[in-house]
Amino acid sequence: MVIVILSNINEKTKLVKLDPKVGIGLAELVRGENISLHVAIVRDKIRPHYHRNRDEIYYIVKGRGIMKVNNEVRAIREGDVILIPKKSVHSLENKGEEPLILVFASAPPFAPEEDRYFIE
Repeated sequence: MVIVILSNINEKTKLVKLDPKVGIGLAELVRGENISLHVAIVRDKIRPHYHRNRDEIYYIVKGRGIMKVNNEVRAIREGDVILIPKKSVHSLENKGEEPLILVFASAPPFAPEEDRYFIE
């Protein structure tokens, strides 16, 4: 049985609320049994953290910044795609005047309360 779930990124982006613990705003777009897709708005930065049990893929929709994954540091911009394997420490700093917008996939589905560990 195929179930189609429709979500509009433009509508969801308007509903995003800032999470002060992380410094970004998140909204879920769709969730399946093995993967979820979200939109995030980064005003300043995403603090360094890692996930023990999930891979993530970021797609930069709008803006520019500096992405760190483990020891790699890269300038990122609209259209870039970043793979973040599980257990990789990662952070993102917005370098633009406007908020950076990204869509990210998480496999298995995103569950920050269960699998997000900050590096202080």
